[in-house]
Amino acid sequence: MNKILPVFFTLAVILTLAGCGNTSANNRVISSEKSVVAKNNSTDEHHKSQTCSVKETKIMKNLNIRVGDKTFTATLEDNDTAKALVEQLPLTVDMSDLNNNEKYNNLSGNLRADKSTSPDRINEGDLMLYGNNCLVLFYKTFNTSYSYVKLGHIDNTTGLTEALGSGSVQVSFSE
Repeated sequence: MNKILPVFFTLAVILTLAGCGNTSANNRVISSEKSVVAKNNSTDEHHKSQTCSVKETKIMKNLNIRVGDKTFTATLEDNDTAKALVEQLPLTVDMSDLNNNEKYNNLSGNLRADKSTSPDRINEGDLMLYGNNCLVLFYKTFNTSYSYVKLGHIDNTTGLTEALGSGSVQVSFSE
């Protein structure tokens, strides 16, 4: 009897976890910070659902960045500062050039809700917040010791440097 109980418990855990691994194309995943609920929409199992404990699931949101006639898509970070930026959308700002590697604009309000960190390396296409309200779009890759809050990153930076050009440029941000 002492050997049966651990085997039964192990089998129950395996079956529970196996149910969470269902990857059918008909599944819809609803995320929260502590769990994922998988609902199967097929006709034979329409009313079944399972809740499985997982690590925090990040929800990525896309942002459109328009410069002239070129639009770039960025994936936003899942942080409070990026969410504060989304609340400001749509947003059109004049961005000034700094150091031939970034465009920036001092927004009228404070966006920062997260702690700034030094990324050590800035990548072309990074969208960051410097201080409390300085929105920065980087168009070159370089090392840095400055601290920022990362807001997102442009998915495909082809043509970004050319679109931003030299000097000031008007940039629109929208969902």
